[in-house]
Amino acid sequence: MKILVVDDESNKLKAIMRVVKEIDGIELDSVDITLQLNEAKEKLLNHRYDLMILDLNMPEVLGSDPDKEAGINFIEEVIYVESYKKPRDVIILTAYDELEEKIKENENLKGLQVLKYSETSMEWSECIKKRIEYIIACEENEKAEKVWADVALITAVKTESEAVRKIFNNLEKVRIKNDPTIYYRTELKKNITIVTAQQSEMGMAAAATLSTKMIEHFKPKYIIMVGIAAGIGNDKNLGDIIIPSEVWNYSSGKYIESKNGQESMLEFLPDPVSIPLEAKIREVVSQEFKERLFGIRNEADNAPENELKVVIGPMACGAAVVANKDIVEELIKKHHRKTVGLDMESYGVFFAAKNVVEVGTIPICIKSICDFADANKGDSAQKYAAFTSTLFAKKLIEEDLEF
Repeated sequence: MKILVVDDESNKLKAIMRVVKEIDGIELDSVDITLQLNEAKEKLLNHRYDLMILDLNMPEVLGSDPDKEAGINFIEEVIYVESYKKPRDVIILTAYDELEEKIKENENLKGLQVLKYSETSMEWSECIKKRIEYIIACEENEKAEKVWADVALITAVKTESEAVRKIFNNLEKVRIKNDPTIYYRTELKKNITIVTAQQSEMGMAAAATLSTKMIEHFKPKYIIMVGIAAGIGNDKNLGDIIIPSEVWNYSSGKYIESKNGQESMLEFLPDPVSIPLEAKIREVVSQEFKERLFGIRNEADNAPENELKVVIGPMACGAAVVANKDIVEELIKKHHRKTVGLDMESYGVFFAAKNVVEVGTIPICIKSICDFADANKGDSAQKYAAFTSTLFAKKLIEEDLEF
């Protein structure tokens, strides 16, 4: 809870702060005090408060004389000027009977609570205490109604969701009012809370939409996309775990008409845009995982002969399934030769996390190789890839990420 006290009388300020200190749940650093109206205006332009306690007889600036009209003009300005972040509640605390009457007679201010300050009476302080305690109770009630999560886990297809259900135990269904998506919630060791959901369809648009909803609903510290992807390059194997150092949208650009002899042709001019993995997460995923990967491979069904490894590098993201090496060469490797993987969703997750109103959620993509985006593309390795990706993500959450 944040409180703004606007008062310039030292004895009254001390009395107000004595009341505040008695209340459980109030941190003193959440209480701002200002001795002048100009500073109060500045604070209300930049911060939102749950309660403002205001003395009406205030100076506009430090050094000027207090003005009994200034406080009334100030509160009217706060109410009617849109640029101010209006406090949820306002208590006017005044020692002057005539100011109390002016507020009661003012049509614009009749809804505000006015308390008569007196050094010989504690009635005003009891009212303030009860009001603050009520606001705290409301906040606690709101928190209890919300479902919070440390990590949001997002999948795009059924195979990926099946791997999540296999690896994360005791998933409980969560429904959010007016949201058709079904979410599932569970808790890992160290009381880490996970919430997971599957996109309604494949692709960047669905990924960005679901990511935005999960960040808005659950306020997670991390949003992690797990699942399957295509590998690019001869040094990789089925099941290898790709953690993109950046995700880039290879389908961003424009089509232009060009001439090939007498024939008109459409030519695509790419304008690839990328979003990097946060530096501190890159440090975490760059460590040695050999022993952990050995354990993951041993837990998997029908694991191939090759050792499992983590691959870090750029991930290309586009709007269509690719099963043609020429497309990989022309649209991807030609423009970002170090690209290690290809999928249809990762850029949408990263874009949502970086642009949503609730900033601060860190996006991570952990996808394992199920094919190589060529004519041999098939479904045979999808379950294995989904398993290695999801189990690695779980262990990363439990053992490496900071909360």
